[in-house]
Amino acid sequence: MEVRYFVVDADQQLRPVEAAVVEGLWVGSLPVAEVPIRLQDEFRLVTAVCDTNLVPRICYFLRAEINGGEISDQSRRDVYDSMSVRSQRRYDHPAAQHQFVGWPCDWTTQLAVVLDVPAAQLQKIGIGGPLVMSDLWGISVAKVLSYFESVIDE
Repeated sequence: MEVRYFVVDADQQLRPVEAAVVEGLWVGSLPVAEVPIRLQDEFRLVTAVCDTNLVPRICYFLRAEINGGEISDQSRRDVYDSMSVRSQRRYDHPAAQHQFVGWPCDWTTQLAVVLDVPAAQLQKIGIGGPLVMSDLWGISVAKVLSYFESVIDE
């Protein structure tokens, strides 16, 4: 499995971004001012978990507010909550719904183009993704991906 990261820039366009940038911004070791993509007041990240043929198996969405040039601890907690709270249905809780609003209206098309796949292949979505899971579990993103490989039948 391979992770591909895409950030929504200030012009509402999905832009590919290196893992080191995403991880540095998430943990606070990289200030927003040093991110090579112009962001607004939110960090909006799409994480595509792809198989060995680079076909996306699932795409995760993450929204975190940027305060003082970084993602605050409260913003991280809000993302954790969105992944863990449950209502009767999986994404009915307001914390989860918050993660799915505010995206470009053509995100499906943009993501299909940058991943070079038909939009019909973008059927599975989730909240957070391997980056957040690795942070919560205290393990590397690579170990999270190893876990995914063991549970996703390819």
